[in-house]
Amino acid sequence: MARPRRTTAEKLRVVADAAREPAVPAPSKPDPRLINLVRLLARQAARDFVQAETDSRTRDRLPE
Repeated sequence: MARPRRTTAEKLRVVADAAREPAVPAPSKPDPRLINLVRLLARQAARDFVQAETDSRTRDRLPE
């Protein structure tokens, strides 16, 4: 069994270096391709969820 090293830091310093301006300015309207992609992914996730629920319900039933 390995023994602990006991190498803990006495003091921890965190520095946040935030940029004054965003690297890429945000467009006023979102990209329509991005909107379509998000909709497509949401539909697929909904299909997968419904399929998983349907499968779990068929396993919960007793065989006839």
